[in-house]
Amino acid sequence: MIMWMQRHKKWLIVTIWISTIAFVGAGFVGWGSYDYGKSDSAVAIVGNKEVPMKDLQNEYSALYSQYQQMLGDKFNQELAKQFKLEDAALQRIIQKYLLLNYADDLGLITTDVEVAKELVKIKSFFKDGKFNKNTYVSVLKQNRRTISEFESQLKQDLLIQKVQNIFNLGLLPSEIKNLNGLIFSQDKVSIKIIDGANIKIKPTSKDLTAHWETKKQNFKTPLGYEINYTKVANLDGKTKKQMKKVALKQYLNLKKQKEQFKDKTTIYQNSDFLTSEDFTKLISSKKDEVLKPLYKDDSYYVVKLLKKVEPQVLPYEDVKTEITNSYIEEAKQKALNKLAQENMIKFEGTDLGYLSRNSIPEIKGLEDSNVAKLIESIFASTKQINFINLDSKVVVYKITDTKLATYDKSNDEMVKSALQNSKANYVSNALIEKLRLKYDVKSYMKSN
Repeated sequence: MIMWMQRHKKWLIVTIWISTIAFVGAGFVGWGSYDYGKSDSAVAIVGNKEVPMKDLQNEYSALYSQYQQMLGDKFNQELAKQFKLEDAALQRIIQKYLLLNYADDLGLITTDVEVAKELVKIKSFFKDGKFNKNTYVSVLKQNRRTISEFESQLKQDLLIQKVQNIFNLGLLPSEIKNLNGLIFSQDKVSIKIIDGANIKIKPTSKDLTAHWETKKQNFKTPLGYEINYTKVANLDGKTKKQMKKVALKQYLNLKKQKEQFKDKTTIYQNSDFLTSEDFTKLISSKKDEVLKPLYKDDSYYVVKLLKKVEPQVLPYEDVKTEITNSYIEEAKQKALNKLAQENMIKFEGTDLGYLSRNSIPEIKGLEDSNVAKLIESIFASTKQINFINLDSKVVVYKITDTKLATYDKSNDEMVKSALQNSKANYVSNALIEKLRLKYDVKSYMKSN
């Protein structure tokens, strides 16, 4: 899986698209390498624009969700750390802000009318086949987004799209025709499946402790926030409005240090001490700042952020089971890869005949989902003989012949889309590199 992610890393980081819509349904995924070096709310400065921490958190959640949709349940926080997804999210948000700076220089703007037109097209907000305001509000609330945040981000993404549209390149008929034959070509393939089920790994204590030393940074306590707080409980059956007046009085006394906070605790992203929106307010506040009363469960809370509690490496004994599983998985993978390399030297496989990119042949020992991954790997490979890891198996494959397809006009639209995406990515990469030279970029995020 890591190999697959590495092959697609550049595409996932560099491609720019309307990603605000991707936030819908992505949920919120916690993370934390933010350094308070500059301020409590900016993770970077790009040109003349500050990048808010909230934007980076949203980008991370969208990127995490994107990987999860492609890789399924196998993708988790540990893999996200191994792949340095935080760094990827930071690079994506920096790219966006480079384009936003350039949009300003070009005098481009996005109007509220354009945002509204785009908003009513988002099917996540549909009810009975059309846009529904209540559904809109409900979905954003579920995803921990406010309306103003979402619409502001959508406005930014539409502005980025305008910049990209300037550089859209036309396609020549000859390009479409030539690529048509290439995309729909067929490869004659032979394969050999090597099953790792019979590979037995028995790690020693020395193996496990050594493995833990290399992996322990992936096993930490969550990022915490130490706070002082005073709870203003509704003991007399007051209305919310009456309660707020009492809480505001308490807030002023605490802010002016006429009273002391009653309690101290450490809270985390997944705790239910505060609502998600109020938790975001807290972690965006300055050190020792007293927040205005926060309402939850018929009570108000006056809260002051004392400090961040950085993640700490968990003791070996607490994560021994996870370390053991991780070691066995990696050791099996190494053994499988070694077998694959040996079989590539003296290859003897089963002939599958000619396959196209759309083929999903029945292959004994492989599920359809893995057959699809195998076909994708075959047509992405630049080698005549190669192998791919599929769960607990490895498949060695050899391309013995290739035939180009005859031109089929009915495939033109698919070919156009592929060619346009390829050209757009090339131009976007070149533009981003130029903009990095034009605008200063300063990051306040710790590198993992």
